[in-house]
Order: sequence, then structure tokens, then C-alpha cells
Amino acid sequence: MKKIAIILLILSSVSIPFVYAHPFTEETIPSLASSSPAGTTEVIVYYSERVDIDFSEIKVFDSEGNQIDNKDTSYYEGEVSLIVTTPPLEDGIYTASTKVLSKVDGHLVPSAFLFAVGDVEIDPSLLDQERPSEIIFLPEAGARFPGIIGQTIVLGAVIASLMIWGTQNKQLIKEELEKIENFHHGKFMSITGIGLMLVFISDILMLAIQTIRLEISPIVVIGTDFGTIWLARMIITIILLGIWFGMDKRKSLSKKNQIPMLIVSLGLISTTSLIGHGAATGQMAPLVLDYIHNLVAAVWIGGIFYFVFALLPTFSQLREKNREKMSLLLIPRFSIAFIISVGIVIITGPTLMWFLESDVGLITESVYGQLIILKITIAAMMIGLGGFFQFKVQKNAEKNFQSGKISVHRKLKRSLKVDVTLGIVLLGIVALLANGTLPAGEIQKVDAQEIVYGFKTIEFTENVKFDIDISPFSSGTNTILVKVSDFEGNQLYDSNQLKVKVSNPSKAISPIEVPMELIKQNEGKPLEFQGELTFGFSGEWLVEIEAQRTENASESKLLNLLVKPRLGDIQTQIIEYELPDKDAKPLFPIYDGHNSIWISDANASRIWQFSLDSQKFSSYSFDGLVTTFLTQDNKGRIWFVDPPRNQIGFIDTQTKQITTKTIPKLDPVISDNTPLFIKADFDGNIWITIINKDRIVKYSPETDEFEEIVLSGKENLPFALTIDNDGKIWYSTTGAGKIGYIEPKTNKITEFSAEPLLQGPEALLFDDDGNLWIAEHTGLGIAKFNPVLETFDRISIPNEEALPFGMTLDKYGNIWFAQHTVDKIGAYDPDNNNLIEVPVPTESTFVQFMTSDGDDNVWFVEQQANKIGTVKITETPVIASQIQTTGGSELKYTEIASPLIALGIIATSLFYVKSIQDKRRLNSLINS
Repeated sequence: MKKIAIILLILSSVSIPFVYAHPFTEETIPSLASSSPAGTTEVIVYYSERVDIDFSEIKVFDSEGNQIDNKDTSYYEGEVSLIVTTPPLEDGIYTASTKVLSKVDGHLVPSAFLFAVGDVEIDPSLLDQERPSEIIFLPEAGARFPGIIGQTIVLGAVIASLMIWGTQNKQLIKEELEKIENFHHGKFMSITGIGLMLVFISDILMLAIQTIRLEISPIVVIGTDFGTIWLARMIITIILLGIWFGMDKRKSLSKKNQIPMLIVSLGLISTTSLIGHGAATGQMAPLVLDYIHNLVAAVWIGGIFYFVFALLPTFSQLREKNREKMSLLLIPRFSIAFIISVGIVIITGPTLMWFLESDVGLITESVYGQLIILKITIAAMMIGLGGFFQFKVQKNAEKNFQSGKISVHRKLKRSLKVDVTLGIVLLGIVALLANGTLPAGEIQKVDAQEIVYGFKTIEFTENVKFDIDISPFSSGTNTILVKVSDFEGNQLYDSNQLKVKVSNPSKAISPIEVPMELIKQNEGKPLEFQGELTFGFSGEWLVEIEAQRTENASESKLLNLLVKPRLGDIQTQIIEYELPDKDAKPLFPIYDGHNSIWISDANASRIWQFSLDSQKFSSYSFDGLVTTFLTQDNKGRIWFVDPPRNQIGFIDTQTKQITTKTIPKLDPVISDNTPLFIKADFDGNIWITIINKDRIVKYSPETDEFEEIVLSGKENLPFALTIDNDGKIWYSTTGAGKIGYIEPKTNKITEFSAEPLLQGPEALLFDDDGNLWIAEHTGLGIAKFNPVLETFDRISIPNEEALPFGMTLDKYGNIWFAQHTVDKIGAYDPDNNNLIEVPVPTESTFVQFMTSDGDDNVWFVEQQANKIGTVKITETPVIASQIQTTGGSELKYTEIASPLIALGIIATSLFYVKSIQDKRRLNSLINS
């Protein structure tokens, strides 16, 4: 069964924790978007980076869930693609499940996709089933975080010690120098020792996480490409620990004994770059940029650690006057190092991002981009604190120097601790980025609010492949481009002509031939034809494409195309009609097929009729309390529910006579029935949900008998009802979060549940393709259920307070839905994955339910405003040239990054010059 294939897909892409990061799928053959010819014998997947074949595989499952591949996964075109062979595949839907281990960062990434073979189509909504279940590898990020902090401390401390403290003129403190050097040695060893222990612990955690991920022994993990880098990192860590113990035996630091630690530390951070995003590109430039970026970041943040936890505590051992002077002298010296680091970061950061992802839209919409923005914000705060030291602390100290009342050391110690905290947070974000999803991997599908034009498909006949592109694919003039070839992409040796015909049988438009021009004919390449295709109006059109051959029979493909405007290309106008009685509470509308809309009244025992011809209201009363939900039977009668009276009834639309019928008391009889929804079947039987008793009642007007259908379980709260083309009665249970159907002849119940459960499913609607749409009243969305594949697909709505409710279809097949807590109604285009909201002019409308008239115009009821309304839809023509112009105006990454880099270089250059001048001035001032 096809549902098994979907289950396999969901299990592969949702239940296993993974990210669409390194490596994510770039291309699949067969493609997800088109059918492959029967007899296909291989599945190929291309990835964004190199994968390890020993821990990677592709499995192919048929619609019954049986693995049918030959279990011979191997490299296809290098280490970035895999192939598995299969027996010749017959017509059907297949699931490919993949699991790959990155050779770069060691991340194990499962995935899955569907593909069709032969004369079979996949429901387009299923192509979005594969989506990342995590955006970041949190266990890996947690394991690497201590190592990032540790290596930053060690490298930053040794560079700062050599370049800043080591080159500082110490004539001012020569009498205390020996004591200071000994104390400084102890502090230096303490901070670097902590850093190395963090690196060592991180190394162990990294190996442990990888062992758990791959479910293999640590020895086997070390044998992978990632394991090789890990082993090099561990060896470097052990060497650094050996150097550290050697340095610890000495009483003071010298340049000579710090150089080995510097060199080996530079090697340590290279291992971080080798398992980062830069290395994943396979290019040298981003790898080098990533290394430089890590290096200068260590100088900056690690230097702050050194200043706070090594130098400032050392200066506290000096006499007060010397302590303040030395603290003041080192502000510009550290500023010079930090400004140089920030300047390089400003260059390397955006440039590296350009290599990784240059699409501004993807960057800003992705979690990765949001983390980048957070990282920049924290870095800006740290830079701001640096400016505070220069312009506030240093400046005030210079002013007070002559009086001898300077206070620098304490202010620096307190303020720099804030810098250290920010630095740790920043490094935490770096750990998340290094183990997170690049924007291209996270966002691999078109956003539901983006309007996409054009229609593309690849179609096959017995011997011919048609690659078809129609743009902009709307009513009016379109450009059709067709590439014709054999299955291998080669020219047909006996064909150089193409015939295209367009017709619309529903409007009695006979086939019209479209002139096609041969625009490209290169040896060994497909022939390319182009022509102008006109769709006179929106609707279903037939397009026949025929490759005319001279030595073989001509081969053709018939396409049944739904041409419709995108929601962004329609204009809407709301027209409202007020009911004559101000006390009315109109609730549920239904169109009767004879140009009248009938409306229930939740405030009185009456039913309203609105004539579409005269646009006037009439009301009809009966002995009861209220009317809620309505339905129409096979005799044209309008049935209603009166819940407080526990009765149903109908109005004869011809005689306007009303008949009521009391529902028998159901178990447990201690409580009253609460009838809710009502629906007539094709045989004239009336179905009613009893929401408080887990029952659905079937009433036969012919025999005047009621029949109970008891739902299993408790607190199901049966709510909405609808009927499919086969006559099955579908229902929703808002308490259990499920849907199901009842066979009218046998009363057999079949239920379906989504994962997670549906949240408040309180309205049901079948579309023309047989899909069941469900309004999740408290789930803030609508869901589509495919009864054939038994799959759910959810569409979120933009307004979190909307509470979607009743639904209907317009003439283009769009789903319109009520949002009864906001004064807007929603519309979703399932063909183009586009959603809009249309404001209702009146305030506090409380729109709950909708219907469509004979021309598929949308009507809705405004309960609190005492009105009904309709949506007048006008299609706006689409001009291809305007689409191209719009697309060309998108903001480019270089247009943002280049000016920012230039401004950053100018700003850091100016601050560098200032710091040099400050250094010289303070040296002259203090040593004079």
C-alpha cells in the first residue's frame, strides 16, 4: 500500500534526529518533481559535501514497504554523490531512504524522498514531507563548545603574553619585576591549564558523541575521515599538555619557552577549521578564511581572558601607583591588538559567508542567519565596551594623572569581566553555527507566501523525453519551451519538428495548433523549440505535444493543465448585506442550488433565506429555540439542528413549511443530548453528531427511525461531518484530535490520526481532487488529508489569534477559510502553495462559516455584525516582462557586504591610528 511508503518517508525524515546541514541533498535522480520511465534501474543522490561510503547508504522501498534495491550503494561521480542499483522498476511510487556520514565534520545525516515511476503522479504536497527535524546538532555543539573556549584561551593568552606583555617596557617596575614575573607565570599557567583541560574534555566528548551516533566502537570511529582529524586534535592536545607541564616547572616565562606552545596552538585551531563549513565547500579560499577568522577571534577574545585573569591580577601585586600606571599603559597596547583583530574579522567574516551562502533572503530567513546576527550584536557590544575603555576610562585617567589620583585598575577589572561573559556567549554561538544548518540546507522549499510563476515538467513517452517549460503559466500569452530528446538526453535522429496543440473541451474550444520554432540544434544535445501559447481564460486546458518522426511513429504527450491566477494576482472586493432584524445572530450558510442562500440563526427559532436575485432576506420560524448547522438532502429540503431542544428539522424550500423531529435520549440518559453538526447522505439519510456522548446518529426520514453509531474511547467530542464522492460519511473528533469515516451501509468506522494529533479539527471540506481539508481550530492552521495515501500535510496561518473555522472553495480551487476572532478571511492556493488574508470592512464580525454559490463565489456570515458577505474576485493579467523586472531588483549580498566591509576597514584604521598615538603619548607622559 502507498501509505507504507509514506510511513517510511516520515520515519526516515522526522523520527531520526538530524539536520539538513552537512551534507544536505542537492539533487536526486529520479527527480522528486517528475516521473521516471518504467524500467528505471538506479537511484542517484548528489550531496553538498563529501560523504564516507563506509557509513553511507541508499535504500529503495516499494509501496508495500519492501526493500527492493540491490544493496550495492557506491560512489557515483566522486565522493559527493551516491548510487544504488535496482531491478527494473514498474509503475508506482517508491521511497528512497538515505543515510550519509560527512567526511568533513562527521555528522550523520538521514533523509528520505519519494519518486514516481511510469504513469504515476505524486501528490505535490508530499514533496514537502521531507524537512529538517533539527536545525542544529545540539549534542555535537555541546561537545565542541568547551574545546572552542579552551583553544581560544590558550592561543589568545600565549599571543598576548608574547606580543603585548613580552614587548612592554618594564623599567617602571624594575624593582618589583622578579616578584611580578613569578606571579605572572603562575597566573599564565593557571589560565592556560584550564584552557587545555577544557580542550581535552571536549575531545573525549566529541569521540563519545560520534561513537553513539554511529553505533560503533571508538576504534572504528577513529578510522573515519572525521576520526583522523579528531586523532590529530587529540595528539596536539597531548603535546600541548606536555609543553604546559614543562613550562610549569619553570619559575618565569620567556619568549623561548612560549614559542612551542604558540606553534602547536596554531595547529590546534586548524583542526577546528578542518571540520567546519569552510572545509565542506572543498575550496581552499574558504578554508583559509575560516582559519584566519578563528585565529584573530582567539587573539581578541582569548586576549581579553588573559588581560582579566592573568595580567590584571599580576598588577594587583604592584604598589598602587605603579599598578595604576601599568594598567593605563596597557589599554592602548591591548586596543591595538584588538582593533587589528576586529579589522581582520570584518573582512574574513562576510567574505567567508559569501562562499557559504550569498542569498540574502535565505540568510535572513534561516536560523543560521539569525545566529549570525546575534553573533554580530554581541561582538558590537564588546567593541562598544572597548570604546568605553578608550574614551572614558583612559581619557579620565590622563586628565587626573598629574594630580596622582588615577583609578584604572579596578574599573578595568570590573568592566572586562562583562567582556569575558559576552565572549563566552559569543563562543557558544560559534559552536552552534559550526554544528548548524547552512541556509541552503535549512530552507529548501518555496515559502508559502512567495509567488512563483511558471510551469515545468519532464514527460516521457515510449521512446521520447519532453522537457517542458511554460512561463508565466497564466491566462493570456505564455512562452512554451520544449526540449526533445531520447532518455539519455541525445537528439532524436529522425525528428526535427514539433507540433503543439491547445484546447478546452469544457468550453467547446477545438485544438488550436501553436507555431513552434526550432531555436537550438547542437550535435549530441536535445532539440529546443519555442512558441507562444495562449490560454484565453483561467481553467483546465489540454496541451498536446507531439514529436514528429520520419522513420518511426510520431510520439505525443497530452497534458491536462489547470491554469489559474496566483493569489497575488487577484483583486478582492467584499460586498456585505445586513439582515433586517438587529437581534439576529446568523451562523451557518448553505447554498441550495436554486439561487438562494439559507442561513441559520443562533439567537432565534428561525431560518433565513437570502435571494441572490433580489438580494432580499426572508425568515421562517418554527416551534423551537435556535438553529445552528444546516444541510440539504436529495429532495432539496434544508435541514437544521436545534441543540437546546434536542431536535432536528427541515424546511421545504417550495412550500416553506417546517417540520421538526426530536432526537431520542441516548445513553447515559442522565444527561441531555447535545446535537451539533448535521449532514445528509446521497440516500436522504440525516447524520447528526452528539458531541457530549461520543455518538453519531443516523436518521432515516423514510422509516422515521434513529440509529446510533458509538465511537470507541471516551471524550472524542464528535464535531464536523461531510461526505465524499463514494458516499462515506466523514467526521472529526475535536476531543481526540482525529478524523474518520463511516460506511453508510454497514456503519463500519475507520479512523485516522496525524502526528502530532490534530488540534481542534472542527470543519471538514473535500476539494475536487478528493483531498479532505481540515480546519484545526486551536492548531492555528488548516490540514490536508489524502485518503488514498493516508497522509496529512499542514499549512500554518500567519495570524496566531485567528482560530480558523469553516471552509469553502472558489472557482479556482482555492481554499477559503473563516478566522472568527479577527476581521479577516483567509485563502490558500494548494496548487502554488500561496496564502493571503482578505480584510472584512466591518469590525467585530465573528466570521465562523462559509459557503459557495452556483458560480463558486465565496459567501460568509458575520455573526456579531448581523451580516452576510461575498468576495468578488477579479483576475489581474500577468505580464512576463514585469515578473523578470521584479526578480532583478532583489538585493544582492555584495551590495550589503561590500560597503560594510569598507566602512569597517575605515573605522578600524582610524581607531588603530588613535591607539598608536595614545600609546606614544602615554609612554611619554608616564616615563617622563
